[in-house]
Amino acid sequence: MSMKPFSNKNLMPILAAGSLFFIISACEEVGPAINFTETTYTTYIETPETPQDKVVLIEDFTGAACPNCPDGHIAVADVIANYPNKIIAIAEYNFPSDPLYIEQNMVTSESLDLNGYLGPVSAWPAIFIDRKDFGADGDLEELPANVAASAAEQVTLTAPVNLYIENTFDNVSRTLTVSVKVKYTSTVILPNNLSIVLTESNIIAAQIDDNAGGEVEDYVHNHVLRKTLTFFSGDALPEENVAGRVYEFEYTYALPANWNADNMYAIAFVHNFEADNKEILQSAEREIVD
Repeated sequence: MSMKPFSNKNLMPILAAGSLFFIISACEEVGPAINFTETTYTTYIETPETPQDKVVLIEDFTGAACPNCPDGHIAVADVIANYPNKIIAIAEYNFPSDPLYIEQNMVTSESLDLNGYLGPVSAWPAIFIDRKDFGADGDLEELPANVAASAAEQVTLTAPVNLYIENTFDNVSRTLTVSVKVKYTSTVILPNNLSIVLTESNIIAAQIDDNAGGEVEDYVHNHVLRKTLTFFSGDALPEENVAGRVYEFEYTYALPANWNADNMYAIAFVHNFEADNKEILQSAEREIVD
């Protein structure tokens, strides 16, 4: 096939077309994120169970390059120690300067999406306790100094939803199957979503720590969000959620080779799904390898 020699005369239509494409593209609106994770479920009605005690979920927006983020880690560790089996933690690495080093990247697309969904925040660490608006000002984030009091308030509650998790892990294929049962103990009117996440602890990697005077090369990172098996804002619980409503879900995921399954948990939580009410009703966690 013969080709015409390139000339400035041929350039103008190309530039014009390119400019038109740019203008059209620039005017396109970006729509909301689409949930491609929704899975089938089984649902039925049974006699309502006795409500479980409340298990509080704490989400810590943090970062390895964030010099004061270890203050959040300490605050979370303290309430876990003070309320055994009553607190679940997720460390969501989304600090703007992370990763500290590319080989230890703990930032996930879900943690970045959650910053937009729960925030956006302007200062780290930002800590969310059951995604509850304790100040009734539309701001869900708390400072490390407020974690203890907010957690103490939440652990006194009972839950309108009972949660159960069963994990099956194949060491050869590294395939994880997470089975979750959601059982409503009282009627909930607001729309609810179910979120399922995987976390890993005991990750040894660098951290900038003002308390230690700078970089700590062998810092222990705990509760690190590795993957959200549902959509980042959860998958819908769309039926009439009356007392006795039961849902059964199952999700599968192949763990990457560099994740240590022995240090990992599957976490499930049910939460309200409204623009001005994202409060978490109940949480549960289970080791991937018992």
